[in-house]
Formats: sequence, structure tokens, C-alpha cells
Amino acid sequence: MNKHFLFIGVLLMVAAATFHWIMRDNTPPPAIVSAYTLEQKKPLEEITSAQLVKSKKNKTNSTLIEDIQTQSHHELPQELTQQFALLSKSYANDVAFPSYSTPLLSNDINYLEPNHFSVVDIPILDGSHTASLSLKKYRFDYPEPIVVTLNSDLGIDHIEYELFDPNTREPLLSRYSQELITEFTPKKEWPQEIRIKATVSFIDGVDILTTDIQFSNPVAYVTSLDATYSVGSDMIFPLNLEVKEAGNYRIRANLYHVDGKPIASLNNKKEITQGKVVFELKAHQSVLKNQQGDLELRNITIERMSDFPGEKTRYGTSKDAVLSVLNFDISSLNDEPYQMSEQEKKRLEFLNDIAQQ
Repeated sequence: MNKHFLFIGVLLMVAAATFHWIMRDNTPPPAIVSAYTLEQKKPLEEITSAQLVKSKKNKTNSTLIEDIQTQSHHELPQELTQQFALLSKSYANDVAFPSYSTPLLSNDINYLEPNHFSVVDIPILDGSHTASLSLKKYRFDYPEPIVVTLNSDLGIDHIEYELFDPNTREPLLSRYSQELITEFTPKKEWPQEIRIKATVSFIDGVDILTTDIQFSNPVAYVTSLDATYSVGSDMIFPLNLEVKEAGNYRIRANLYHVDGKPIASLNNKKEITQGKVVFELKAHQSVLKNQQGDLELRNITIERMSDFPGEKTRYGTSKDAVLSVLNFDISSLNDEPYQMSEQEKKRLEFLNDIAQQ
């Protein structure tokens, strides 16, 4: 394969990985697993449409497509045109809805549980048993307690816990416990990244378990939701914020029916000042079709985005986990479909052309 084809292949792999991951950055820093790694040696042909179907519009996707476009003046081999067909289908699904209001499916776990903590069972002692540390979520907000549970089928005598900054190794707290569930009270000045180390004295021996979490001293709070209203084809959700630190903020929330059915993932980004602020999220009529009854906003995530390279994202929180949306008249929205931008149309045409070569 010549250098031209190799470049296209690399771009496709990066695009697939980016589409699969890009909208999860409101969650803890993800362990990015691309569709192809040197360790896995997974061929491009194994990238499935399921891995691409949750692509979201963003600058990264657009840049990737533009880069591919500049390199595509020659006929592509069949395996690459097949992958472009998947990319084209994914991008078409992507631009059918505005980026601020996208459908939410019941199996979109990464969107439904953006602060999910993944429990990993680790072999212990002679390897015939496993144990793990589990927490109810990945990122904790001051001053809520951090509760850690040891999971094991072996009996224990005691556990010696150490919490420390994994970057500086600075100790934060230590605790001796003979219980499987242990609660830690955080301090406001703790770092964003925390490692939990548990030296466990099992009845049959000693072993060590570790896990990482994030900690946030919130820089903004959602305090309430004002009455929703319609503007054209959009349903507007006015969130009331108390902002401790001005900056460029992004807020995400999931829209649910009151019976628990997920409807849409909403997001918006803008510069806001310190103090009391109204921040609007929007739901397009295309995701609200056939919806009746009361709605709810859940999984609210507030990010103060970095102002310069190297600065970490800061987080806020909502004082209520669920915000109720009562008595909104869906019929007040017009049924005008979302219109792709000219750039989106050109990119989609380009991908379709390549896929048909």
C-alpha cells in the first residue's frame, strides 16, 4: 500500500476512534480505545457501523473530513471505500439533528451515566480469587463523602487505606478499617485527581488494590430551572446558575420523559460571568416528536473549560439531581426540520462520492 493509501487509512482510524469517544468528555477523562491499536492489530474491516453511529458534530470531525478530502484525488482500494461508506452513514445520522440536541437511546450507557465508575476485578493472592474497589461514581463534588466498598469473596481482617495525589504522591488521608464499606470526608483543597490505595489483610494473606477518582470543588451550581418556552422549533430550558468563577462554560444534560424513558442529550457552550446567570439549553422538535406528558432534566454536567493549554477543566454541579419540566405544550413548536449547513452538505456529498467509488 502506498503512502497515500496509508495516510487515508490512518485518518479513518482516527476518525472512528474520535467519533466513538468525542462526546464523552463531560465524563471523567476516558481511557480512549481506538478502533485499531498496535497491540490488538485489529483490521480496519472489523470497524462496525455500531462503533460509528454515535458520532457528533464538532470541529475535530470536520477537520478530519477536510484532511481526508485534500488527500482523495485518486481511486481508493475497496476496503477503504467500504469504511467511507460507514463514515458517510454515520455522518448522515450525525447531521440529521442539531449538535445541541441529539437523540438519546436506552443503550447509550456512556451518555446515560456520564459519571459512571467502572469496577475492575483484580486477581489477588494466588490468582484463584478476585477483589475490587467500587464507588457509586467517578467524580465527587465537595463536600459530599467518598464511600469506598471492598468486594471480595474472601474473609478480611482489616484494610489500611491511603488517599494521595498520584502526580505529586502527596498524602491526603489514611484510614484503618475492619469494614467492607468505608467513608472518607474530603477537604476543599484536595486535588482533582486522587488515588485510593487499599492494603487488604485477607484471612489468607495480604494484597493491594488501587483505583483512581476525580474530586471537584465546584466552580458553579445549577440552582433551579425556570419555566420552559418555545422559540421556533426549539424548546428552551433556562437554567439558573450561581457562578463562582467566570469563564467559558459547557453544560450538558439528558432530557427524559417522567416515566424514565430517555429522549435527548442537550448541550450548550458560552462565556459567562461570575454571579447569578441564566444559561439556556435547547431541545429541537425533531427529538420531541410523539412526546406527551411531563419531562425531566437529569445527568447535569457543568464544565468550566480550560483557557490555555495545560489548564485543567473545572467542574460544577446541580443542587438537584433532577429538574422537573411541567406542562410544556409540544404543539407550540413548529415542525421545521433541522437544516444542514453548507459545509455539512459538502462534507456529506464528498463522503458519499468516495463511498461509491
